[in-house]
Amino acid sequence: MRMAFVSFVLASFLVPSTALSQTREEKVRNDRLRVSKSGLWHYNDMAAGFAESQRTSKPLMVVFRCIPCVECVKLDDDLMEQNSEILEGLKRFVRVRQISNNGVDLKRIQFDFDQSFTVLFFHPDGTLMGRYGTRSHHSEWKDDVSIEGLAEAMKQVLSWYENYDSVRPLLAGKQSSELPLSTLIPNAGNQVETIEEPQQFPTLTKYPAKLNLDDQPVKNCIHCHQIGDAQKAFALTLNLPEGLPEKLLFPYPHPKSIGLIMDVDACSTIKSVTADSFADRSGLKAGDRIVEFGGEAPLSIADLQWVLHKRSNRPEVIPVVVERGGTRATLQLQLADDWKSNDDIAWRVSTWELRRIALGGMVLKDLTDSERKDAPEGALFRVGHVGQYAPHNRAQVAGVKKDDWIVAIEGRTDFTRETDVIRHLLTAREKDSPISIEVWRNGKRLKLQVARK
Repeated sequence: MRMAFVSFVLASFLVPSTALSQTREEKVRNDRLRVSKSGLWHYNDMAAGFAESQRTSKPLMVVFRCIPCVECVKLDDDLMEQNSEILEGLKRFVRVRQISNNGVDLKRIQFDFDQSFTVLFFHPDGTLMGRYGTRSHHSEWKDDVSIEGLAEAMKQVLSWYENYDSVRPLLAGKQSSELPLSTLIPNAGNQVETIEEPQQFPTLTKYPAKLNLDDQPVKNCIHCHQIGDAQKAFALTLNLPEGLPEKLLFPYPHPKSIGLIMDVDACSTIKSVTADSFADRSGLKAGDRIVEFGGEAPLSIADLQWVLHKRSNRPEVIPVVVERGGTRATLQLQLADDWKSNDDIAWRVSTWELRRIALGGMVLKDLTDSERKDAPEGALFRVGHVGQYAPHNRAQVAGVKKDDWIVAIEGRTDFTRETDVIRHLLTAREKDSPISIEVWRNGKRLKLQVARK
């Protein structure tokens, strides 16, 4: 029986060498055939998973997986196909493989929607026990997740399940009782209270509430990042005084942005602390195991991000209980005003829409120290991409070309990150006025105006 189960899981997550030549529709269809074959997984059916979890009193493991995403294919395979601990641990969960977000309950399903691989663990009573799955680069993931880390997370969830009464108070904050946008956009009033499912966002109304896997599933699927896109687009239509709320501009800050480098092979152990960072000045040290973070028991980096995500961008104090040398200590993590701006949003898929709005569809490549040595004097960025088709082509229409050197934006020459440019253009200026940029091309300095609409 064990060999049959292992063989099934290997077959479920193994992508053959022909996968790269498959169409997106073929990838989804073949994934469904492989995973559904033995009946061990609920495929794109969380309702069935929750029902079985309640009926059997087994914890629920929901794997959100973007099938057409090449990087996610690699991550999914590497994490799931070879580790014996994971294969054994899967048997103790009700398992759901979720490939779309059509019709999901946004009060229950809350995670960083820029992720293309996320695992949510639920108690049979519906309590979210933890999240697993983090990314801070558009293609690299080995500094954020690992096969060993997922195995440890599964063990921790099972331990919490066995000792549920004692840990339950530390799990209560892992879901917000309010709809996500009502906390992200506090000034929006009742307009957000009608958005309980992704397809209710104005930009997603063309999608069905339930995905028919037999009828153009790729075309009709709501991908995770589209929820993030829709949240941002909706917020911008509200014409809030602050422009785009900072909880949407800097969602789920990575712990490394405050100086915490976590051990990806353990659940909540600090690998190192960046010198003179918020974490360092607050007394956190390498080797500390974080037992409580903001009153919650963290399962992974993703759970730390959830706590940071809920906090404002104003000065904050987060209580942290650590286990150090066999004893526990409570520290106060002190975060200064505008601490979220340390995070980098350039890797996020939802930032593409912000580039369209703020930059006219161009991508600004941050310069490394070595690149700056070879760049024209005063260069801030190099243009890595220029959109060719409307509505992503306003920079192209203005005359911007790939590989142009950007030497000034809005008269400023102090920008060092694309993230900071996007923030400035979305929050600190008139949204309808054109963007003035200066580029260096073929030995000449050119002044260009990029239309905002």
